[in-house]
Amino acid sequence: MLRTRLTAGLLLLALQCVSIETLSAQPATDRPAEQKTISAQVTQLIRQLDDQQRMVRQRAELELVELGKPVLSLLPAPELVASQSVREALQRVRLQIEKRAARNSIKASRINLQGRFSLKQVLQAIARQTENQLDWTQLTESQLKQNIDVQFVETPFWKVIDELTVQLPLTYRINGPRDQLQFQLRSDSTTDTAKVQEPVCYNGPFRISIDHLQCRPLAGSEDQELLRITFLIQVEPRLRPLFLSYAARKLKAEGAKGTILPPYNPGAKYELPLGEGGKNLKFTMQWILKSGQRPQTIQVLGNLEMELAAETLPITFRDLFHSQGAIRRRGNVSVELVEAERNEKPDSQNLTIRIALSYDYGGPAFESHRTWIYHNRAYLQDAQGKKFWLDGSSQTTLESTGKIGVLYRFTGLPDSAKPDQFTYLAPTLITAAPIELSFEKLELPEPKPAAP
Repeated sequence: MLRTRLTAGLLLLALQCVSIETLSAQPATDRPAEQKTISAQVTQLIRQLDDQQRMVRQRAELELVELGKPVLSLLPAPELVASQSVREALQRVRLQIEKRAARNSIKASRINLQGRFSLKQVLQAIARQTENQLDWTQLTESQLKQNIDVQFVETPFWKVIDELTVQLPLTYRINGPRDQLQFQLRSDSTTDTAKVQEPVCYNGPFRISIDHLQCRPLAGSEDQELLRITFLIQVEPRLRPLFLSYAARKLKAEGAKGTILPPYNPGAKYELPLGEGGKNLKFTMQWILKSGQRPQTIQVLGNLEMELAAETLPITFRDLFHSQGAIRRRGNVSVELVEAERNEKPDSQNLTIRIALSYDYGGPAFESHRTWIYHNRAYLQDAQGKKFWLDGSSQTTLESTGKIGVLYRFTGLPDSAKPDQFTYLAPTLITAAPIELSFEKLELPEPKPAAP
């Protein structure tokens, strides 16, 4: 009976959320009520994890998992749970929810919004529904108040962004260190990042476009040309890409009549890191054209793989100055609060936080992860819920196999502020996301003459 009531309640909540997100770009007014309802369910189910009947305990654990991501922020810290069996059950619940969330996070974000809204309302709805951070501070108030008609029904994030840049004179760029998509007004002299007239392929959370296509005579051959295509991959800002890997044999180019173009270097395999805070990556492929059998158009198909850190979740330490030595775990990462120190100034204060991170894995993915560890966002919070984002610096303080230490310096905090909570936003799973690339009817340019 309990499970039936919970399931019915969840279905009702889900329908309400879909309706709200679809019909309005305004923040949902009943979110606090929904959160309160889920909080009460979680509290009741946690009590049942300590029930004497095994069936009740198992059912409670399943129900917590089914509630999904909202449960994560409501689960008590392990050291606050007296029962060992309940701690173990909560750890299983957390791990299952995080794994499921991580798998879902590498899918394309989708937007549901229909009607006439201001540009600011549309951008707010996109950010809320996708968890992608958008920055519109470079747009004027009059531009943000401009009303537009939108018809987005389960529309992928990148398609929505491209549609907006067609409908309005907007362009954008990805700010990797801040995990943001920044908008600005497009002018005739502005290089448009979102060239919707260019060939574009959407696949999952990736936007792949052709940055440059060139033909030139092949050195040492009188009847062959070299076709060189440079692709640009853009990743949704909420994700942390590490490196792209692909093999030349898995990227195929062919003419309209089925003529296969052989790759210039058929045995080549590539692994390209994105670097610190990277969200964009260009990569190049080359094929051989026979001048006498030159097609007017070609299609390019293939498969690539992007290694990325999925599902960024908050790891929070409350009662900051009495929690030193405490360890929090999310998925495959554990974070220890090593030290918290306050330094008071005449009219401000600085806080220094040192943490140590341990991962369950090593290898190339972890090595790449180290290059952007500084860009993981972190913030302080006071008892009233006010957040103080990092406005100082961070640096590595120690390194060993599978472990990283990071020192965060929060500077220039108001003298009256009393933050007692630290939150570190950590990717919980490093995983490989496949990318299917497909371009049709690409027109070949005339070959450039060989250099003298």
